[in-house]
Amino acid sequence: MELISGITKEDCSDYIIYFIEELSDELKQEIRNRLVAVCHGADQAQSSLKIYSYRETVKEFVKRYKTNKDASEDRKKGMIGELLVHIILELEGRFLTASPFFNMEERSFKKGYDVALFETATNELWIAEVKSGNIQKGQKNASSAVVGLINTAKNDLKTRLNDSNTSLWLNALNAAKVSMSDSNHQKDAVMKLLGQCADDAVDENNSSDSFNVVLSATLFHPMSEHMEATKVGKKHIKIVKEGLFKKVFIMAIQKETFDAVYNFLESEAKDEV
Repeated sequence: MELISGITKEDCSDYIIYFIEELSDELKQEIRNRLVAVCHGADQAQSSLKIYSYRETVKEFVKRYKTNKDASEDRKKGMIGELLVHIILELEGRFLTASPFFNMEERSFKKGYDVALFETATNELWIAEVKSGNIQKGQKNASSAVVGLINTAKNDLKTRLNDSNTSLWLNALNAAKVSMSDSNHQKDAVMKLLGQCADDAVDENNSSDSFNVVLSATLFHPMSEHMEATKVGKKHIKIVKEGLFKKVFIMAIQKETFDAVYNFLESEAKDEV
């Protein structure tokens, strides 16, 4: 099934896999349309301030990408992988994003959870973790590589959601405040849910099995070998059986390289907009 031109998907309800076959004109336009809201939040996307313009946002993205001369390939893959997750979540419309892509205080990676999500149909909070990378030594194919990324996301969330670290929830509350529109009636519900999580952390009552999670993996790998939906499905069943989380949704993305997306954004930053 085609999501938009350039992106096909296999939807298996509890897990979806996406293949970004090409950076199509339609996908480029979706990135243009959504970048400010994804990076800064919904209200800022409506702002007339120059700092929240598309041009300044794309320039800021490039700065963050290049911020450290020694910025590792992993960081770059992580930024592009997470951006693609944000864009696809926006396109799908199942979840409202309750955290901006940009870390507000500095140009380093966000501390805390990658994305807090609000499911509009059920009024439930979901916590997402995004892992991105290539096939690793010892992994025999694309499927084992993507399962490895999903596993890393699972282990990270298991650790964090069982932790009584209140700063993670303070970050999540501040992020939701910034990213969700004040005119959106669902903002109150999100703030209330996050506030309850923060209070539970203070009381050391947090447990990963009371959270819904989205485990997201972006694999950069040649399209000549597709990851298999059945392997992702088996991993989903295994994680559900472990009973670590309340509900588990997996989204796996495969794209040939991460360079094409960055090169597009860099060219946008240079062009007159």
